[in-house]
Amino acid sequence: MKLAEDYLRLRCAYSGEKEGEPFRVTIDGLAETLYCTPRNARLILRKMTDAGLIRYVAGQGRGHQSELTFLADKQGLVIREAQRYVKQGDLQGALLWVKEQASEPDVMQRFMDWLTGYFGYRTETTGEGSIVETLRLPIYRPIVTLDPADAMYAFDTHLIRQIHATLVQLEMEIGKVIPGIAHHWESSSDACLWTFYLRKGVTFHDGKELTADDVKYSLLRLQQESNNHSWLCRDIAEIYAESRYTVRIELRQPNVLFAVFMSHTGTAVLSHGSGESGAGTVPSSLPVGAGPYRIAKLTSGMCVLEVFPNYYAARGLIDRIEVMIITDIGGVWTVENNPGVLVVETGEARRQELKTWQRSRLVTGCSMLTMNLAKPGVLQNGSFRRALALAVDRNRMVRELGYPHAFPCLGFHLDPQPVATDSLYDLEEASKELKRVEYGGEGLKLYAYRRHEQAAYWLQQQYGQVGIRLDVHILPWEELMKEERFREADLILFEALLSEGLLRQIEYLLSRKSFIRSMLNPGMQVEVDRLVGRLLQEAEPEARDEALQRLETWLIEHGTAVYLTYNEARVLSHPAQQGVRLNAAGWVDFKDIWFKGEG
Repeated sequence: MKLAEDYLRLRCAYSGEKEGEPFRVTIDGLAETLYCTPRNARLILRKMTDAGLIRYVAGQGRGHQSELTFLADKQGLVIREAQRYVKQGDLQGALLWVKEQASEPDVMQRFMDWLTGYFGYRTETTGEGSIVETLRLPIYRPIVTLDPADAMYAFDTHLIRQIHATLVQLEMEIGKVIPGIAHHWESSSDACLWTFYLRKGVTFHDGKELTADDVKYSLLRLQQESNNHSWLCRDIAEIYAESRYTVRIELRQPNVLFAVFMSHTGTAVLSHGSGESGAGTVPSSLPVGAGPYRIAKLTSGMCVLEVFPNYYAARGLIDRIEVMIITDIGGVWTVENNPGVLVVETGEARRQELKTWQRSRLVTGCSMLTMNLAKPGVLQNGSFRRALALAVDRNRMVRELGYPHAFPCLGFHLDPQPVATDSLYDLEEASKELKRVEYGGEGLKLYAYRRHEQAAYWLQQQYGQVGIRLDVHILPWEELMKEERFREADLILFEALLSEGLLRQIEYLLSRKSFIRSMLNPGMQVEVDRLVGRLLQEAEPEARDEALQRLETWLIEHGTAVYLTYNEARVLSHPAQQGVRLNAAGWVDFKDIWFKGEG
C-alpha cells in the first residue's frame, strides 16, 4: 500500500501533468514531496518503475533535471489496491483506503460494483478435473472467540458447530437428542450415571482418531471455573475413559437433561494431544476439531473454512466457505445482480429489499434490559424497577424501530404465536411508582453493543419522558464480556436467543458471563441454582415446563429485567441457491447449502 500512497502523493503534487506525457522534475523536489531523503526517493522511484507505475529518466550530473512520466490510472490504482486488501481478508482496510481517496469521482461506486461480483458462489476446476465450489459470505459482526468453552455469541457458536463435533446433537425440529460422535448412550434410573459409546474411526482435522481420552480431556477442561460454560459440567463428579470408545460420567445430583447438555457447543470434543492450541487459544494457532469443516485461515477480517472430507457424517456440499467480516459498508451494493450471494440479516446493517429473492424468517429471541442487582443504587428499589418495566411502549418500539423488532415481549420465553399486545405499558402507573422512590435524576449506565445502538438511544428517549436518565455506552462485542463492565453497568441491553429452547434458557441462568446471571446478586444466584436444579430432576416434560414457568415467574416478580420485543432473523438467497434455511440459532448451516444453477 505504501507504494500506491506514494504514487498518489506524486500525482497530487503534479496534478497538472497528464498520464503518458513526460515532464521535468528534480530529485530534491521529489524527495520533498515523498517526505524522505534524495537517496530514499531514488529507491522509491525504482520500485515504482519496476511496478509499471512510472517511467523515470534521471538527469546526468548535478543540477540537471530528470524526466518523469505517470503511467498508472489513479482510479484504477485505488481499485486494485482495495482489491488486494479484500483478497487478504481486510475488507475494512479496503473501505478505509477507498474513502481516503474520496477526491476521485465514482471510485467508491466502482469498488462496490467489483465487491458485488466478488461475493457469492464460484467454481474452479482443479488439475485433476474435479470442481471446487466456493461461497463468499459477508457477515456484519466480529468473531470474538472460537474456543468452545468460552464462546457466548450466536455467530461464534454457529462457527464452532461447523468446526467441531459433540457427543450428541439436539434436533430442534423434533425436540430429540440424536447421535453425534456417540452412536448410543444410556443413563441409570436416577439420571446420575451416564455412559456414551463412541463411533470408531472418527478423526480430527489433523488425522488423529477421536477417542474416549479426548472426551474426558475436553470435559475436564470445560469444568474449570474460569470458563464461561463450566456450568455444563458443574455436577460432574468423575469421568472415566472405560475403553477407547466408552466414556462413563458420574454426576453429583440427578440431571435428566444431561444428554441435552452434551449437545451444547461448549462440550465440543478437542484433541487432548493438541492442548490449548487445539482450541485456537494459543496465538497464531488454528482450532482443530472433528466437524464438517476445518479452518484454513483466520484473521480479524476473514475466516476461511474448507470441507473436511473425512467427517464422520454427511460431507458438506460446498467445498470452501470464505466469511468476510464487515460493518455496514455505506455504499450502494447491488447484490440482487449476483445470484451467488447469501445475505444473513441479524440487525447490524441496513436492511436490503430484494424483491425477486427467497426469504426465510425466524423469530429468534427477546430483546431485554437486564438490571444490575449486585450494584448499590436506585436499582435496588423494587418500585424503580417496576417503573422501568411500565414505561416502555413496546408496540411503539416495534413500529418505530422496525426490523428486527417484531412483536412485544413480556417474559423470558418464546411465544409460538406472538401477538402485537403490550398489556404492561402504563406511563401513568410508571410515574406513580417513581414517586415512591428517592430518585434525583442521576444517570444510569446502559451498556450495549453496536447491533442494539438504535434501540439503546430509543430507550434513552422513551425513559426521558418520565424523568429517568440513561447514559448510553456502545461497546465492542469483546469489551462487553469483561467482568469489570458487568460491575460498572446499571443496565445491559441485549437479545436473549430463545429459539434454541430450554438449554439456551438454562445457559442464561447458569453461565457466569451471561447478561442475566452476571447481573444477579449472590443470594439471587443461589436461588436460581436451586430452581434450575429442581427442573433438571423432573423426568416428565410437563413437570419441567411447570418448573420453568415457576422460574420465569420468580424472575419477573423480582424485577430482574425489562422484556422488550421479540426479534427475528432473516436470510435472503437467490432462487438458484438450495438448502438455505435458518437454524434455531438464526444462522444458515453451511454444510447444507448447494447451488443448482440458473438454467
